[in-house]
Amino acid sequence: MGRGDVLRVTGDANGAIAALQQVVALAVELGERALEVQASHFLGRAYYFIGDFSQAAELLRWNMEAADRESGTPSAQYRIRSQAWLARTLSELGAFTESRHHGEEVIRLANLVGRGITPITAHCNLGRLCLAQGDLEYAVRVLDQGQALCHASGNRTILRQIAGDLGYAFALQGRLAEGRALLEEAISESTRTGARQSPNWVAQLSEVCRLAGFHEEACQHARQALDLARQQKVRGEEAQALHQLGAVHAHTDPPAVVPAVAYYEQALARAEELGMRPLQAHCHLGLGTLYATTGQRQQARTALSTAIDMYRAMDMTLWLPQAEVALAQIVTVELPSA
Repeated sequence: MGRGDVLRVTGDANGAIAALQQVVALAVELGERALEVQASHFLGRAYYFIGDFSQAAELLRWNMEAADRESGTPSAQYRIRSQAWLARTLSELGAFTESRHHGEEVIRLANLVGRGITPITAHCNLGRLCLAQGDLEYAVRVLDQGQALCHASGNRTILRQIAGDLGYAFALQGRLAEGRALLEEAISESTRTGARQSPNWVAQLSEVCRLAGFHEEACQHARQALDLARQQKVRGEEAQALHQLGAVHAHTDPPAVVPAVAYYEQALARAEELGMRPLQAHCHLGLGTLYATTGQRQQARTALSTAIDMYRAMDMTLWLPQAEVALAQIVTVELPSA
């Protein structure tokens, strides 16, 4: 089981899945339910990292139920940690109501456990899902608490994960210098320790550079994120990197329309394949905004209307005004003059 998680952490998610499946099968054969619960937890996380979010959610749900039938502290802790990862997984699918329910319940349960990795994991995953939904103030508060727990316990592994998420949250709040510093710290720490280099962090660093006006750096980081994602065969992060490449090309002066559309459409296709509804909404927003700038009003109207409907359905209010303003501008242009 330890080997399986090491493979995941170092970027070989498919190798981790194969190793952990063997452990689960052995645990079932021996009737060792506690071992099965632990191995299934890590297997669910490995499915998350390759972008098989539906399989990850199914396995993590099962693990919670199986752990509830077991007695003892290890099973109880893995039950809480599985629920934390279920919350994170559901956020990738856009099921934010259920995701937030699980995430907040995990914080309550983890606080009862006290010290150790469980409360840290709870804060890390709740912060991540709030960031994905765009609830930046809450995300920063929860991640700050997780960061304090990491410092108190000396857990540097999750500390760099929280630093990456906190950095992106800061950037979305307009605190670009602070955000960039934290993302670069997370990436540098991963490199130094030989841990998996997160394509998402590199893509987010690209976005920070884009927002700060550093186009060449933004393009370089976006390409690196895509290369990393494809090397590691992590399809969800590949979709995020493709979206970022679309954003970088869409925001050149003038926009590089052909490659931007191509990257956005590739990202959208991958997001639809994996059920990543938040990313689908972001892709529709990107395409709609791009079409509007190039005078393709009907395509823009369709894409922006889709983005608005999805943002509203998922209560992703951070990006909703941007989409509504872009659509309103199209409608104003189409209105006949008096």
